[in-house]
Amino acid sequence: MSDIRDLASEYKWWTSYSGFTAYTAIGTNGSVDKDGEPIERKIKIHYIVCPVCDGRGSYTNPNIDRQGLSREDFDQDPDFAEDYMTGRFDIACALCNGNSTIPEAIQESEREEIETLLQATISYYENEY
Repeated sequence: MSDIRDLASEYKWWTSYSGFTAYTAIGTNGSVDKDGEPIERKIKIHYIVCPVCDGRGSYTNPNIDRQGLSREDFDQDPDFAEDYMTGRFDIACALCNGNSTIPEAIQESEREEIETLLQATISYYENEY
């Protein structure tokens, strides 16, 4: 079973975004321009709370607690418990890069297209790892 934090960066459908426009290669079939640069589509967006970090911008490094922690883990090492609870092992969210929000396509047809591609990508990674 994989941890969503391990796959967070695979959920990025955008290559960049600014204001209310995101840029993506989705739907361009790998097309390139005359200079060999990938062609990107502009997609109108709004922002939603990051579903990976729940808007916190960070989470505990999955290498620390991916398999779960027990009461004994904290009882055996009080310093570890304190470090864990104070966020010493936190890292920036791999999906929102610490921004707490991510872009979402406004048009439903574009959201569906993106979701279909993301599900295929995530299924591939889950089967590989």
